[in-house]
Amino acid sequence: MTPAVLLVGFCATMTAIAIGRLVVDDERDPIDVGTALVVFGITLLSALWVALEEGWLSLPGRALLAITGFAAVGSGAVVIGRHWETPTDAERSQTRQADDDDGDCA
Repeated sequence: MTPAVLLVGFCATMTAIAIGRLVVDDERDPIDVGTALVVFGITLLSALWVALEEGWLSLPGRALLAITGFAAVGSGAVVIGRHWETPTDAERSQTRQADDDDGDCA
């Protein structure tokens, strides 16, 4: 077993955890969705590394793995970048509470 296989196992575990958090969480943050996509893409790219080392998959299979992995990482990075400055629901409710408190004093 090569170290790359261990990396794929670790990445697959992290992907399962990230997706599990999305499934369980009631308030999904777009940053969490982007992070799950990035982790999934890294898992696919590490699987590509194993496929290249071990000689698994044909050329079309490797190309599909590479394209899907890069697409997942890229789309996850775009989601993270677009929503980086977007306040979460918890931050919005804190802002509303502060605004309400300021209005009561006057």
